Amino acid sequence: MKKSMIFIAMLAVATTLFAETVDCESEKGKCTYEITDEFYSQECTCRDGMSVGEDSTIDDSKTLPTAEECEAELEKVCKDAGFKCENEAGYCDLDPDGHYRCACFGVAGRKSGESENFSAEGCTAVLETECGTQAATPKVVCTDEKILNDCISYEQTFADTCFEPLTDEDIAALLETSVKESGLAEDIANCCQNEGMRNIYKTKFECVEAAGTCENKECCATCDVQLGYDSYDEGEGGVDAANTEAPADDSAVPGEDFDVEESSGSKADSENKEESKSDGCSMLFI
Repeated sequence: MKKSMIFIAMLAVATTLFAETVDCESEKGKCTYEITDEFYSQECTCRDGMSVGEDSTIDDSKTLPTAEECEAELEKVCKDAGFKCENEAGYCDLDPDGHYRCACFGVAGRKSGESENFSAEGCTAVLETECGTQAATPKVVCTDEKILNDCISYEQTFADTCFEPLTDEDIAALLETSVKESGLAEDIANCCQNEGMRNIYKTKFECVEAAGTCENKECCATCDVQLGYDSYDEGEGGVDAANTEAPADDSAVPGEDFDVEESSGSKADSENKEESKSDGCSMLFI
């Protein structure tokens, strides 16, 4: 058995050693072709993130292109490539015709317009104009004081009843905290902007309030208040850093049809948190 494993490993190394590669690159993107004893692969990736590729078993019809053919394919695939850019505040796509679409983290909806500067620098300039350089905070996003106070009341009641208490100092810190740094800050910002989310929170809030003392947290299950994916820390600073960007409702999702990869972790990753847990807990209400 051990000899077989060694043979397979040596064969894999030998296959890699005999690989042939051709690649080409320009300001529009990059193409890479590779042939081994068994496989043929091609991948072209444009600066806007669009990618075209092929993987297949080798046959007599598969040959590596010349450098000129590689460059021609790159020009063909990426001839209409735009620019994409991202910073701590959000991300933008800039098309060759000057039209742009931007999504600002924590801010509902998308922003679009026209730019006369079709370049990487032009994309960055648009992004900084539309979103700034830092992710939004609840204090910036929540412009209606009554709605903000309602959302704070919901969060504080859920936390005090079913998890760990949120002090007034915690709340004050949350309002100044980036939505990318705290799941609770993001929840408050989303609550402010999303009426459907507020209605759900209100129903659960009224259920918890009607339950009375809820000393053994039995009302948390009855009212369907569930532990979520992020956290706040009772220690100094009041808030735990959490990488979240996806709001609870599609109406609050910025740039949902973009191809730009988000820099922070998604909520779906929470299922794997058993191996890498944060220091506290936030709430997700379903």
